[in-house]
Formats: sequence, C-alpha cells, structure tokens
Amino acid sequence: MKKSLILPILTVVFFALSGVAMAGNPPNAVTIYGNFRYSLNSINEDGVGTNIDGIQGQDNISLFGVKGEYGNDGIIAFFHLQTQAFADGDAAGRAFKQRFYYGGLKGNFGKVSFGRMTNAYKFPGFVMDPFYNLSHISAGGAYAAGGATYGLSSATNGFTDNALQYESMNIGGFKLVGGLYIDDSNENDHGYIAGGSYNTGGFTIGGISAMNDKAVATIPGVDPDGNAIRSYATYNRKNLKIGISYENVDTGDGNANFIYATSTVIIEDINTDFSVSAGVVDAEAIEGFGITAGVFYTIVENARLFTLMSYANLDSDSNPFVISIGANFNFNLFVD
Repeated sequence: MKKSLILPILTVVFFALSGVAMAGNPPNAVTIYGNFRYSLNSINEDGVGTNIDGIQGQDNISLFGVKGEYGNDGIIAFFHLQTQAFADGDAAGRAFKQRFYYGGLKGNFGKVSFGRMTNAYKFPGFVMDPFYNLSHISAGGAYAAGGATYGLSSATNGFTDNALQYESMNIGGFKLVGGLYIDDSNENDHGYIAGGSYNTGGFTIGGISAMNDKAVATIPGVDPDGNAIRSYATYNRKNLKIGISYENVDTGDGNANFIYATSTVIIEDINTDFSVSAGVVDAEAIEGFGITAGVFYTIVENARLFTLMSYANLDSDSNPFVISIGANFNFNLFVD
C-alpha cells in the first residue's frame, strides 16, 4: 500500500515546485513573524502529574516562523515553517525546537498541503480555545504551559508527520476536508481524516472523524486501531466569539467523551478581552469538570498582558489549580 502512495505525493510536490518556478523570485509575499509568551504561575497540582506546589516562571511556547506565497490568481504555491523559540532556556541547549513545516498549492480547486502540520481533526478545537499555549489545566487534567485546555481531548495537541491534506473550495458556505497521514514504520498503518463544515453569517457548524490503522498512532491523541469523532459549532462577530466542541475518542481505555464550551467578549473601548471556558470529561484517568477564565489587556499594538485562573475537579479527588499572569508580544515583518 505504501508504494501506491508515492505517485500522488510526488505529483503534489512536483506541482508545488512548478508553481514556485512559474511565479519567479522574489515571492509575491513573505511574512516573518514571532510570538513571545511568558508567565509567572502559582500552581497546586494536588496529587496529579508531578504534584507541583509553588511558583514557577514559564515560557508558554514562544514561536518564530516564516510563511510565504508564490503565484498568481490562478494557482498559488505556499509554504509555512514554525519553530518553538525558548524564552527561558532549554535543558538540551537548543535555541529552537521542531514544530511544523509544510507546503502546497491552492486555487479554484481548493487547497492541497503536504508535510508536518496541524491536522484537520485538531484544528477546530485549536482555533476556538482562547487559552491554547498558555499556563492552565491541560487536556490531560494536570498543569501544563501549553497545548489545549481541559475539556478538549489530547487529539487537539501535537502535529502530524507525512500529512497530505485537502480542503475544498467554498461552495455555498460548505467546505469538505480530507487527510491521509502516512506511516513510515513499514507497518502500513496509516491515518485518515474526513469531515466538512458549513458557514453562514458568522455561524460555523462542522463534523470531522479521524482513524488510525492497526498498531501505529499516526494521528496523535487517538489510540492505534482507534478512531475519534468531533462535532463543533462556533459564532464569530467583531466583539463576541462563542464555541462548543463534542468529542468521542478511542483512548485505549475505551471510548471517552469530551465536551468543551468557550466564550470571549471583546471590549474595544478599554482594549480588553474577557474569556471563559468550561469542560466536562468522561474518561477514566481524567474524568471530571474544569473551568478556565482570563483577562487579556492590549497595552499597545502587538503587546498584551494577561491573567487567568484554571481549575479542575477530577473524580480521582484531585483538584489541580493554576493562577497565571504574563505577557504576550508579537511581531510581523512583511516582505513583498
């Protein structure tokens, strides 16, 4: 089966490179960007994880990246590279840590991407979580300085290698998405994703499923020979964002249920966002209820201060709790 995948992959890569060649040099648009996130955290894990009880300074997945597009109105080749840039040092002495790197083509036919990337199952949960990559009670029910908030599954974390994804063009508000995630372990245990969404007037509703073959978890957070299903709805307007996600995920201990709801109110007159999320989890090790609330204040363009509280009441009689204050600085450099 693996040999049969080589031709379509090479075809995508060939056309992507052809698109770049036809577009010429320099590219139509390149963006170099960075995101510095750092926080001071008061943590009480109360019997879970490493049982941290005290104050820690923490880098919240600070980032550095570059992305660009080449082409014209008919067909565009694109790329996107992102790394973690450590704001408080790394035990291995690294300046950067691998995140993702992918490229592809987009046009009237839709969008085709190949590489290491955020997969299409993770994406809806990632974009609705206002506390993603901050200090909070994580999807795993313990303190974490990044990733998804409690109430979203662990399949809302991580990146997928050897990913070939397709997103259709918008047809009357409808979009379809599909993905093939290739196993390199010689077991031919690939991963698959399929789903779709409908958008109108700021409302989006959608559903997506993910499946791993046999013994290899090609799609992270989903058990080998397991599957996951997510249904979701969002509402986005200028000053209000609302989202809800339901997941049923095969975690290896049976099917687990995850319910997550979030809302953000943006008050421009005082340059402040107020966000809250709540999660209910029915999974053996992390079953319980969690809530996270935070305030984000924009000092100047691309610079924000934030404070948040995150708490979970787990059925294991653990009650991890985090209070976090920090800063977020962004930059974007555009090159024509």
